[in-house]
Amino acid sequence: MSTNDTGGVSRRDFVRVTAGATAAAAASASATTAYAQEEFDYGGWFEGVPNFEGTVDRTGEDEVRVTVGPGGNLVFDPPAIHVDPGTTVIWEWDQGFHNVVEKESGERYGSELTDTTGTTYSVTFESDGISTYVCEPHQTQGMKGAVAVGSGEGTPDITEGEMGMADGGDSGGGSSGDGSDGGSEGGDGESDGSDGGNGGESGGDNSGLPDNDVLALYGIALVLAFLSPIALVVLMLRQSRDEPEY
Repeated sequence: MSTNDTGGVSRRDFVRVTAGATAAAAASASATTAYAQEEFDYGGWFEGVPNFEGTVDRTGEDEVRVTVGPGGNLVFDPPAIHVDPGTTVIWEWDQGFHNVVEKESGERYGSELTDTTGTTYSVTFESDGISTYVCEPHQTQGMKGAVAVGSGEGTPDITEGEMGMADGGDSGGGSSGDGSDGGSEGGDGESDGSDGGNGGESGGDNSGLPDNDVLALYGIALVLAFLSPIALVVLMLRQSRDEPEY
């Protein structure tokens, strides 16, 4: 009886441990990067790219962000992504002097060279195909990337966005309404500031001038100062005439 109990407990423990291990493995798998179910043919494009491990699945998203120079490393992160047609890809600068320029698949888009952290640059990929790009100063060091759109067949049509700053809102994607609201609010703030500045300047100028009452007093004082000697002479002459002769 004791042996059976011990054996029963061991089996239960084994089942419990196995179930826990299975759950942990599932959680770990869900936390890892999701790669595309089928790999695309890049024709050796990613040879020498240190962080390329496959195409990261970003389908189902309207906007996708790629980090430029993460931590000062000469890479794009992730270097290869799979997106749906109509997706906007936003590159955001972290560290280093970089740009984003389409190569091999064409030269239809390209950002400025900059080292400003938080800079963003966007391109919307409108149709199926593969677009490959580089950071021109660091292409030979393996700083290359690719966007696989839809089936990955052919070259995708693109709509180039603008450069901007992450703090000020997305440069290409995002809600245009939010952007316009932010712009108008910013404009109002500038307008209010300029009005306040002008008011302060005009107020400062007025505060340096006397008002009408003070001007009037100054005028009266000047007239009296001018007339006082004359009045004194007249008074002395009159007094001399009035004095009796002896």
